[in-house]
Amino acid sequence: MYERLAEKLKTTSALKWFPGHGAEESWIAEVEEELGFRLPPSYRWWLVHYGNAQLSGGYILTIDAPEHREYYDGDLLYIHRLNKAEEWWVCRFPHRLDLFVPDSDELYFFDTSTRDKQGEFLIMCYDLMNDLIDKYASTFAEFLERLIDERS
Repeated sequence: MYERLAEKLKTTSALKWFPGHGAEESWIAEVEEELGFRLPPSYRWWLVHYGNAQLSGGYILTIDAPEHREYYDGDLLYIHRLNKAEEWWVCRFPHRLDLFVPDSDELYFFDTSTRDKQGEFLIMCYDLMNDLIDKYASTFAEFLERLIDERS
C-alpha cells in the first residue's frame, strides 16, 4: 500500500530519518486514548516503520517512549498538550493536531474534523505570515511524498 512512499524514502536526501526508531504499538495506543481518537492509518504506518524524520530544520512529529514524552519537543502528544494549555489556541483551533513545524513561516497539521472513510485526516498548511490555512494533502502518505518532492 505504501510502496511508492517507501521507495522515495530510500532515495531522498531532503528527508533525514533514522532506521530502527519506530514507535511501539502500545505507545500509539496510549496517545490515541488520551487524544480520544485513532490516528490516521498512513501516519500509524509511518510511526511503526520509521517513526522519526527531520526536514528543513524541523521534525515531523512522532510518538516517543512514554518516559521521554514530557521532555521531547518532537513528540506529537507533548506538543498537543502544550497547545491545549492555551485557552485562545483551543478556541481558535479546536480540531488542529500539529504534525510538522519546519524552521519557516508555515506549519502543517491534521484537521481532526475531516476523517474520511479510510480513517485519514486532511493535512492543512498554515501560512503564519498571512494567517491563511489551505489544504495541503488528503493523507499523511500524500503529505510526506509531496514534501519530499518539493524539497528534493
